[in-house]
Amino acid sequence: MTIKIFNYPVSKRLILLILGDLLIVNGSIFLSAILRLGLSAGWSYIQSNPWSFILTGLIYIMVFFSTELYDIRKDFKSIGNVMAITFASTSAFVITTLLFYMNWSLRIGRGVFILNGILITLFIIGWRILYSYLLEQPIFKRNVLIVGAGWAGKTILQEINRSQKSGLRTVGFIDDDPRKKGKLVDGVPVLGDRYTIDKVIRRNDIGLIVAAITHEKHADLIKALINCSWKGVDIIDMPAIYEQLTGKIPFKHVNNMWMLHIAIGKPKLYSRLIKPIIETCIALVLFILSIPVMSIIAIVIKIDSRGRIFYTQERIGKDGRKFTIMKFRTMVENAESLTGAVYAADNDPRITKIGRFLRKWRLDEIPQLLNVIKGDMSLVGPRPEREVFIREFEEKIPFYTQRLLVKPGLTGWAQAKFPYASSIEQTEEKLQYDLYYIKNMSFILDFVVFLKTIRVVLFGKGK
Repeated sequence: MTIKIFNYPVSKRLILLILGDLLIVNGSIFLSAILRLGLSAGWSYIQSNPWSFILTGLIYIMVFFSTELYDIRKDFKSIGNVMAITFASTSAFVITTLLFYMNWSLRIGRGVFILNGILITLFIIGWRILYSYLLEQPIFKRNVLIVGAGWAGKTILQEINRSQKSGLRTVGFIDDDPRKKGKLVDGVPVLGDRYTIDKVIRRNDIGLIVAAITHEKHADLIKALINCSWKGVDIIDMPAIYEQLTGKIPFKHVNNMWMLHIAIGKPKLYSRLIKPIIETCIALVLFILSIPVMSIIAIVIKIDSRGRIFYTQERIGKDGRKFTIMKFRTMVENAESLTGAVYAADNDPRITKIGRFLRKWRLDEIPQLLNVIKGDMSLVGPRPEREVFIREFEEKIPFYTQRLLVKPGLTGWAQAKFPYASSIEQTEEKLQYDLYYIKNMSFILDFVVFLKTIRVVLFGKGK
């Protein structure tokens, strides 16, 4: 179902989608050169401009990532997603054009370049429609048996039903409760108990078993699952498949030992050495390039309302260490003097006019690049929180303090996948994404978060 690349779990369907796109991009480049110049001259033209065509392919793939066209749960037959593909292809075409004219040595002939852009757009749309159509065919579906018809089993059933592009089809449950045998649980039958697993598998052509039992598993059940595995049936724990389907960790369905195994098995070279060096260098470059923008923002803030330009506040970082975060002020001066420590709400009257604009486009967070340079924060990681909220959440939300295992980030997986949290329930939801990031931290995941953040900023989805 998935394979791991640099310790980051990647769906085989996602790999198929990316490989299909790369084939189409490169094929379109070859075809456009041949149609424009002829077979011999077209091939010679490609050989004389290899870096230009490689750059073109990379830009298209990066733009597709940033516009979430690699979400394998999407139905690419819908008109909305067809329009999204057209927009992404057009954006990649414009970006490539600008880069080519910035570096004249990379420039491709106008006729070949325009024809290539048209062919890529048309072929990508056709390929994505074909991809969605194929995944809906019965031959591509895997029959799933869920062991445990309790709350964990019901939860994973809901996620499988919600993820129509997962290629999974739930056939039934296995449960030892005699009152459930032969009954329907959320519309799916309970087909037997642990002693009938082998028979149920043969009758229903089961390809995957999900172990959704939160309490200790009976020895006979473990023996039966091992037997199924030897016969070629894949066995997966509920938290693992939930993670694959949703991109988050179901912290209510895991225990302390599960978290301990994750911590012990996590490679630390990237997070401790490579990531800090890369991010410090990037943050330094971005800060220097942002100085003109920050100067303009500072002037506008001063004109818009009375008070300081910058807002500083104590936050909790890695291992519970305190540090001072810096942002552009977006609220009236001393905004919490009457309300105390509270979340910002929709249409919060404390937010200034320019502050609303800065929040929408995430411009208020530019000064936090200094925190990254100082080593208090990362570019990517869980968002830093105030001590008063951490103390409240750790009493109400299991594993909340696990967020403090890594440095907080300027952006993160939770921010890219979920909007601003203003309640306990929403904070719980974001924690599931934060735990997923901590478990799967890698260069590839950081790169995906970076691309998704660009999309959030470009479309003004901040708050």
